[in-house]
Amino acid sequence: MSSSPFVSIVMPSLNQVQFLEASVRSVLEQDYTRLELIISDGMSTDGSVDLLIKLQSQFKDKIRWISQKDSGPAQAINKAIQSSQGEIIGWLNSDDVYLPGAISRAVEHFSQQKTHQMVYGLASHIGLNGESLGSYPTKPPSTPLDDFANGSFICQPTVFVRRKAIENVGLLDESIATAFDFDWFIRFFKRYPRQIGIIRRLQAASRLHPTCLTQRMRRQVAIDAMKVVTQHLAEVPDHWFWTHIDEICEAYPFGPDQQPLLKQLEIFLKEAKVFYSPDALKKIVERLKSDYRFSLNSAQLYATVQPDGWVSKQVVVKYRWNEKPATAVLMTCNAAWPEPGVMKLKVSLPDGHIQRSEVEAPAQFVLRLEVPPVETSGFISWTVEALQGFVPAKHNKSSDDDRKLSFRVSSLKLEA
Repeated sequence: MSSSPFVSIVMPSLNQVQFLEASVRSVLEQDYTRLELIISDGMSTDGSVDLLIKLQSQFKDKIRWISQKDSGPAQAINKAIQSSQGEIIGWLNSDDVYLPGAISRAVEHFSQQKTHQMVYGLASHIGLNGESLGSYPTKPPSTPLDDFANGSFICQPTVFVRRKAIENVGLLDESIATAFDFDWFIRFFKRYPRQIGIIRRLQAASRLHPTCLTQRMRRQVAIDAMKVVTQHLAEVPDHWFWTHIDEICEAYPFGPDQQPLLKQLEIFLKEAKVFYSPDALKKIVERLKSDYRFSLNSAQLYATVQPDGWVSKQVVVKYRWNEKPATAVLMTCNAAWPEPGVMKLKVSLPDGHIQRSEVEAPAQFVLRLEVPPVETSGFISWTVEALQGFVPAKHNKSSDDDRKLSFRVSSLKLEA
């Protein structure tokens, strides 16, 4: 094995002690032994340093680490790359894991494809406790460069590069807070358009959890990605804007951002508008004006309706309060069916009980969702399911709306 290339794996970390050991072991317990793991810790305060000391006593010189302040993960990764010794470099975050054989397969690929400067593979998403969340939507290197305008089709922990290639492409851009990997991949594709390979095997698992960067800084991720697309490609497709709007709505009002929904929209729109032409921006604003998710909901209340206010099968009503809550939430709905019918409703209450009722359609009705009497701040939610509905396209030949619709929410308010 002495002729085999030496591999360096770099790992940025900050307060990830609950995942750190699994990530480290996924590197150092691989079947490829000519490697080093370099961990760049950003002065963790959660016991990560104590864990690193313990792991180093087991793995000896296979692991090197530093713990010092940095400007962010991009700088931490760059520091680790600059101190690495390997001919081949991989980058694994401290909450992700390699799958068995990942490094051997990357080394074998480079040994067979002498001109390739970068290789990546298939990946899956896992949750907080390692549960499977599905596959990462990976595309091959033959994918046109312009496809990056729709998002990255490379899962970062599966990537391995040759050290010499980094000398040509450069290190990560430390001015980018979140999408520095996205920027790096595009730079590699532009510099080496026919020298990038793919391993059609599962190489890594990328963990999604509330404190990971992509979940914790969603607005910054969206803005940074838009900036990268604008810099390298062309005008940003408007799906970037609407994807983040969906994320804002999905989290509200239980998410980390406690600002009112319209305030969150205002901030995001102000930051995103620089990436769109006046005509594109005008269309976005017009669409926002008719979006029920913003006109219907308030600083404390949110109902997961579709942008036109309709509910297909179920709607979640979410209520958050800071002091003593209201006695009930009143949701006024309209079952505007084209033909008469009966709609059965099932309401899942916060205490686990189920309430059932029937509504004659077409008709207007009001759901009264009672709030448990408490004196402290908190939040609750109710799920309302409709077991019947209609498909507009089946009743109107000029309609292409093939959704199954149950009812439309027309107002949402608190009862004192």
